[in-house]
Amino acid sequence: MSQPSVKIQKIWLDDDDSFFELNLDFCTGHCSVNINIYTDNDELTKLRKGIMDFASFKQREFLWISGEDVENVSHFLSIRFFLHGNRGYVGVEVTADNKLASPYSVRATFYLVTVLSQIDDLIRKLGNFINGEICELESLIQSFDQ
Repeated sequence: MSQPSVKIQKIWLDDDDSFFELNLDFCTGHCSVNINIYTDNDELTKLRKGIMDFASFKQREFLWISGEDVENVSHFLSIRFFLHGNRGYVGVEVTADNKLASPYSVRATFYLVTVLSQIDDLIRKLGNFINGEICELESLIQSFDQ
């Protein structure tokens, strides 16, 4: 059975639960990246809305960025959703940089390919995650190994 390519888990919450640290685990058949980011529900809501607009064909692609791609920041994460071919496949480009000093630094760019129903699953689970109904989610089963 295929495994989900994206796992997200809350690992730290501030006192009023408005700001938190997430552990994101991305896994393909060829690459695995684990990164922690700091964010809030407003940013996750923007991610969810952008994915919803993409999935309903209001946008040809959607790019969500967390952090900055400069020195002296906690992280950089870029996730781009785009149509892959003309058969209903969706490509997801992920660039993750933990911004740590050598030898602990990691920067990776890779792609996942899935189908629109998996995007709908991610949207639903992100809504549950934002509403606090779940503290971790798994989604985006790949359609095939590249």
